[in-house]
Formats: sequence, C-alpha cells, structure tokens
Amino acid sequence: MILPRARRSSRAARPGTGAGTMPAVTAMRAAPLRNLQRAAGLALLLLVLAWALRGTEFEPERLSGGLARAWEGLSAMFPPRWSELPRALEALVVTVQMALLGTFIGLTGALPVSFVAARTGVVPMPVSVLVKACLNVLRAIPPHVYAILFVYIAGLGPFTGALGIGVGAFAFMAKLFAESLESVHPAPVEAVRACGGNRAQVFAYGMLPQALPQFLSHTLYAWEQSISAATVVGIVGAGGIGHLMIQQIRYYEWQKASVYILVVVLMVLVADAASYRIRRRFT
Repeated sequence: MILPRARRSSRAARPGTGAGTMPAVTAMRAAPLRNLQRAAGLALLLLVLAWALRGTEFEPERLSGGLARAWEGLSAMFPPRWSELPRALEALVVTVQMALLGTFIGLTGALPVSFVAARTGVVPMPVSVLVKACLNVLRAIPPHVYAILFVYIAGLGPFTGALGIGVGAFAFMAKLFAESLESVHPAPVEAVRACGGNRAQVFAYGMLPQALPQFLSHTLYAWEQSISAATVVGIVGAGGIGHLMIQQIRYYEWQKASVYILVVVLMVLVADAASYRIRRRFT
C-alpha cells in the first residue's frame, strides 16, 4: 500500500502537471494577442503621424532651408543692444504685475467655483456637471483672445492684459481645484456634516484643509503660466515687455529685440525656480 502512494506523490510533483501551471499557459496564449495589439497600436500611431505631416504640408527641403535662414536671424541678434536694457527691465516690472494681478483674479474666482464644480455629492450633480462644462469652454479660449476682447471693453493698457490673464487663470485653477476636492478623504467631510455643518462649512473645514497643499501647487503653476501669458498679451496691446519686443521685431531691430527676448527667458527661469522653492517648502 505504501508503494502506490509514493508513485502518486511523485506523479503529483512532476513539473507541468499541477494546477499552478495554468497561469503560465494562459500567459503564453495571451502573449501573441498582446504583441498583435502593440503592433496595431504602433501602426495606428504611424498613420496618425503621417496624416498630420501631410496636413501640415511637411517638406524636408523647406525645413533645411529654414534652418539656414534661422541661423542668419540669430546671427543678426548678436551682439545685443544693451542700451535697451533699462527699458526692458521697466517693461518687465509691468509684465510681472500683470501676471500677479491676473493670477489673483483667477484665484479669487476659482476658490468658490471649484467647490461647486467638484463632484463630491455636496452640490447636486447636474450643477457640478454644468459648471465644469462652462469651465471647459473658458479654458478652450487662449488668454490673448480674452485680452483682445477686453481691449474693446476697457481700452489698451496693462489692466486689460491682467483681466485677460485672470479669466484664463480662473478657468485653469477652478478645474484643477475641483479635481483636488474630488480626491479628498470623505471622513472629515462626513464629520462636519454630522455636526450639522452647512455647505460652506463643509468646504472650509472638511475639504479645504486637505486640498490646500494641492491648491498651492496649482496656484504656483498657474502663476508660471501667467508669466508667459503676460508676454503674449502684451503683443496684442496690453503693454509690458511683449509690446516692446514685438515693436522691435516688426522694425527688424534684431539686436534690440534680442535684449527683450533674453529678459523674457530670464524672467521665466526665475519664476520657475521661485515656484519650485515655494512648492518644496510648503507642499
């Protein structure tokens, strides 16, 4: 009686005959399907890329000729006309002021609207969906388009640029703030509700303390975007360094234009470094 048991035990111990081999067999059978899916995805990506190249009339010959002309343009920018630096720095201050005011306008509107847009169950779902749809519409329009619209309403000037930046920053931050509120832990929210808190108290005491670090990170990122947008809205008549830079480019004053371009690049780098330090310190 002992020998048959031993044979059964040795038979059960053979590799490839146990139930543990089923996942391996399934994986081997699924491997060709995964390879086929990857090949199909790569082929689709190449087709989309070819479609985009054809639609944009891509021609390698034009690109090579353009590179030569670009080198000529860069050569014309140097040495920079450093006598323009005082004007550039003066305009830079206005540009930073536009970015700061625009970010503040956006932040002021984004805080309450994000609470309404967040799908947390505190606000009726149809209202949240409608508000988020409106934010998506606002985000689809670039800040310089808003600046052009405000030029007709309020005239030329830096405040017009700040309003245009503010609308864009508002839509951007409100959407990100709403997503941050949707990811908060529900326990503090339910605790405030259980104590009889209203919707404003639920937002202030149940959601905001949890989402505040993310809010700060999103606000700093919006400010970085506003710095770049402030240069662009200056081109359409809002003042600042963008207005002076486009003037020099229009008159082919490349050595003067290079000063403004370098100042803009330095401004963006400093803003990015400051944002990074603040983000590391408080988030």
